[in-house]
Amino acid sequence: MDTMKHGGWVLQHATTDVLLKLKPHAEAAWKHMQHWSDPLLQRASPYLESSTRWMDAQLGGLMPWQIAILSAVTVLLLVWLLQLVLAAATDLKEAGVLQSMFEVMKRLPGIRGIVQRENAKMLVKIRASINKENGVSHEQQYLELPKVGMAADDLKARLQSRGKRDVAFKEGSSRVSGTLYLMGQEHCRLLNDVYASYSHTNPMHADVFPSVRQMELEVVAMTAAMLGGGPSGDREVCGAMTSGGTESILTAVKASRDYMRARKGIRRPEMVVGQSAHAAFFKAAEYFNVKLVMVPVGKDYRVSAAAVARAMTRNTVLVVASSPCFPHGVIDDVTGIAALARRHGVCCHVDACLGGFVLPFARAAGYPVPPFDFAVPGVTSMSVDTHKFGMAHKGTSVVLYRSSAIRRHQYTRVTEWSGGLYISPGFAGSRSGALISTAWTSMLHQGHQGYVKLTDQMMKASRQFAEGVQAIEGLELAGKPAMTVVAFKATKPRALNIYAVNDALSARGWHLNALQLPPALHMCFTAQHASVVEALLKDLRDVVQDLQSGGEQVKDGMAPVYGLASVSPDRNIIGEFLVAYQDVLLSG
Repeated sequence: MDTMKHGGWVLQHATTDVLLKLKPHAEAAWKHMQHWSDPLLQRASPYLESSTRWMDAQLGGLMPWQIAILSAVTVLLLVWLLQLVLAAATDLKEAGVLQSMFEVMKRLPGIRGIVQRENAKMLVKIRASINKENGVSHEQQYLELPKVGMAADDLKARLQSRGKRDVAFKEGSSRVSGTLYLMGQEHCRLLNDVYASYSHTNPMHADVFPSVRQMELEVVAMTAAMLGGGPSGDREVCGAMTSGGTESILTAVKASRDYMRARKGIRRPEMVVGQSAHAAFFKAAEYFNVKLVMVPVGKDYRVSAAAVARAMTRNTVLVVASSPCFPHGVIDDVTGIAALARRHGVCCHVDACLGGFVLPFARAAGYPVPPFDFAVPGVTSMSVDTHKFGMAHKGTSVVLYRSSAIRRHQYTRVTEWSGGLYISPGFAGSRSGALISTAWTSMLHQGHQGYVKLTDQMMKASRQFAEGVQAIEGLELAGKPAMTVVAFKATKPRALNIYAVNDALSARGWHLNALQLPPALHMCFTAQHASVVEALLKDLRDVVQDLQSGGEQVKDGMAPVYGLASVSPDRNIIGEFLVAYQDVLLSG
């Protein structure tokens, strides 16, 4: 018997058996429905008959074609109204009832004027504060080209003058969280020399600068080999270089979205991220029209697989885990989240922008590090910054993929352009070959042993600081640090304003990162913090004790702003403040 015919015969008989078994249940259900519906129909019958007579009277003088047009217009109006209602319901659901109420109130004539005036006052205050802090008002500004070009020596003098406004760094004694990762005069001089040698190169022209193409290929290959790819891992892992962690994340989201559309036909993509995921994922959602589904972190500040599972839908194209997350320095449940992604056939991105050049070497130095890279089944992409703990010049990062089948979706190809056939691997066209060459140089100059040695120093510094924080009355850690990011908060926020602590530390020359949800601070230790731990702990103890004993807070600090942001239910007001701040930075 033909297999297809036999399959159809079996299906037919199986269906018949099922229907025969369901028949008594269906009849009983129908009788039950009639028992409830008949009385309702009897009560509604007079109203239906009167409505029908009224409609017949109104339409009695119309021609059939007029009735058809009227019916069509009525249906279109109803559909339009339904769309408006559904759109309003969607907006209400996404923004929340409270936020929607605030938006309506701010549109009222009297309230709108107040909001506009307060925004104008805020803009003036922000501009004055930034200009005062940066000393801009005391220096000549160049808002148009000079008629005659300046001499080289004059320009160097002006650059040196402006550079004096920047925070000064002493080798190994940085007072700034993160930010400065390069360490060692020899290493810095080497990178500067290499940059000068390749400052004219552009990897877009691979036929003109094959050396840069080769260096990019090798940076990607070495990074992949560190993270579960390469000869000792999954040989299919591949990637490309980008300008930084944000671009690596954006690129991975775009590639994952398009890959899942080609594979599953998903046209309303969603990605699930933790509340602690980097802001670049919010930017990617906005840029690429991917719905952002945010899940809360647990008491340990980690994103769990269970929380991600509850947020997934049939439109999910990507789930995200951080290794570690920027705010609290903890590693999400990468193994569980990746297994969930694999089971559902979706992409899983691990953001290792901070940890990519620390965690492998911390493990080699003997520190406990959970699985987080391509050794974990289900991980499909990673973002790793060479310009952070890789100690390359700012402006380089690596995005990695499980296979070239995903990577190819980050490309842009144009076949109908009069300028010729065009292919671009990422967002940028022209790129700096000099930056690629410094990343390559940095990795080869440090080598595995160099990175292990520096990582061990940073891990010891961060653990010393974490133990010191726990010994200060009024403070506690916000999560158990997995590497060199240590976050802490007030044990009793009403008794100690953690943002006032930050302002007081800033007045003493320290620059920590302020966090929210919950209010906290963090310090990211790099190789430049080898000798600052004791000094930072001393100042932190003194500041906390002073504030707890009723000491005066720093004037013109950021505590009021962050305090407002942490309690304000109107998040758009906070957003307007950020926009005003950015406007000032771009306009002066």
